[in-house]
Amino acid sequence: MCPIFLYDWGRHPFGERLERDVTILKNRKDLFLIESILEAEDLISRLLNPDPNLRPKAIEVLHHPLFWNSVMRLSFLQDASDRVELEDRETDSNLLRTLESIAPMALGAKWDEKMEPAFITNIGRYRRYKYDSVRDLLRVMRNKLNHYRELPQEIQELVGSVPEGFNDYFASRFPRLLIEVYRVIYEYCKEDECFQRYLRDN
Repeated sequence: MCPIFLYDWGRHPFGERLERDVTILKNRKDLFLIESILEAEDLISRLLNPDPNLRPKAIEVLHHPLFWNSVMRLSFLQDASDRVELEDRETDSNLLRTLESIAPMALGAKWDEKMEPAFITNIGRYRRYKYDSVRDLLRVMRNKLNHYRELPQEIQELVGSVPEGFNDYFASRFPRLLIEVYRVIYEYCKEDECFQRYLRDN
């Protein structure tokens, strides 16, 4: 069963019938049934926005990350990495500032602490990274994916095969990364041509 239909089990996000009108007016929704499915929680929260003008259109629902496979997820994170690389660190970039502000949620801690020493040693051979930076983690993912065939066998086995294994490797360590980056890109870059296929039909 698709996670988005979990509420078919009979639990209304705004509570029992007698209290429902009040909780709707106060926008006090309870999404506990899907709180562990981050993409589903994000989508349903958007659909229940009290302002109808802020709710996603049908085409945006169909293109939400909840429905993406591993290929689409990795492709999006690569494109997000390419996009933020265009931002100058020295200027006051709203995009970069917002991206780095999600680090506590997206990373949970410094990202090197969630990776094996062999992986950190491997990436350290090529450049220095800030382990509290979302931008730098995205860069690592993009670079390793683009140069996967050149990776030592040990590292290939560590991160798994592309796309499913590679996606699972990072998603298991940073389960909020995709949806938090998606929110930032949706806010700042949804009109960019390179993101159109993730948000709506071309």
